[in-house]
Amino acid sequence: MTRITLLRTAAGSPPTVTQYKAFQALGCRIVAADCDPASVGFAFADAAHVVPRAGTADYLERMLAVCRREAVDLFLPALDEELALCGRHREQFEALGTRLLLSGPEALAVCADKLRMAECFRELGIAAPHTVPAEAYREGSFERYPVIVKPRSGRGGTGVQLARDHAEAAFFARYVERAVVQECLSGVEYTIDALAGFDHELRILSPRQRLATESGVSSKGLTHWLEGLLEPVRTLVRALGMVGPLNFQCFAGPDGAVKFTEINARMAGTAILSQAAGVPLFEGILDLARGREPAPWLKPCPPLLMYRYWDEVFLAPGAGLGRGA
Repeated sequence: MTRITLLRTAAGSPPTVTQYKAFQALGCRIVAADCDPASVGFAFADAAHVVPRAGTADYLERMLAVCRREAVDLFLPALDEELALCGRHREQFEALGTRLLLSGPEALAVCADKLRMAECFRELGIAAPHTVPAEAYREGSFERYPVIVKPRSGRGGTGVQLARDHAEAAFFARYVERAVVQECLSGVEYTIDALAGFDHELRILSPRQRLATESGVSSKGLTHWLEGLLEPVRTLVRALGMVGPLNFQCFAGPDGAVKFTEINARMAGTAILSQAAGVPLFEGILDLARGREPAPWLKPCPPLLMYRYWDEVFLAPGAGLGRGA
C-alpha cells in the first residue's frame, strides 16, 4: 500500500504528538507545520516547517510551498481559522497532488459562526440552547440565569463569559465583540468524533464524555455511547454536505435530553481517545485520502478512560527545529 505523506498544522498544540504517533503507526510520513519554531511536534515529525500564522498575507503561498517540497498527499488543517482559507484554494492544493479532507464553503461558514449554527440546529429540528445575537438581547430574553456570552467565531473558550444575571449579561453583550448570548446548559458534556464520506454520509461515530478540560482542551475523557446521537449527527452531515473528520459538541441534561452546541469541521484534538478505544477513525481518514470509502462504525466501542499528563522532550539547542519552506 502506498505510504501517505500527511501534513498537520498546529505542531505546538498539546494533542499533536499522540496524533503524529498514531498516524505514523499506520505507516504515514508526518510533515509538521507551525508558526512557532520551538513547537514540540517538530521533534516527533518526519519533516517540519515554520510557516506564517494563519490569516497573514503569505500563509497560503508558504503552505503550498510545503506541499510541493514534501510531496504531501493529505493536508488536514488543525485550526478553525485555516479551514475556510484553505478550502477556498482547494484546487491549488489538488494541482500539487495534495488532497484536502474538508467540507464545502457553506458548511465551513455555518460551523465558523455560532449564530448561524444555532439557526441551523433550529431549522433542522435539532435541540440546541436558546441563542440570540448580542444586539437583540433584552431583559426577559431568557427565562433563567446564568447565561453564556461568547464571540460568534472563535475557539478554545477565548472571550467566553458567564453572566449570572441580567446586568452582567447586558454588560458582556456590549463588551464582547460580535457576540451571541446563549442559554447555559448543565449536565454531561460530550464530544462526538465523526467521519463523513465523499457522499456526505456518516461513516464513523464515536461519542465521548468530556470529564475535565483545560483551556478548551479535554484533559480527562471517557468513551460512552449515548442513544439518540446518531440520527441528529447524520442529519447535520447530510444537510450541510460535510466531508472528512468532524466533531460535534452537545450536553446531555439530568433528564437525558440532549442539546447540540457546536460543530467543528475538523478532527478534534482528543480524537485519539476514540482511536485508542478501537474506533478506526484514523484508518478511515487514510481510506478517504486514498479515494476509498471507509468501513462504517456506527456502534458502541468498549468504554475507555483517558487521563492526560505533561511529558518532556530534551533537545540540544537548535535540534529538532522546523525549517522554512
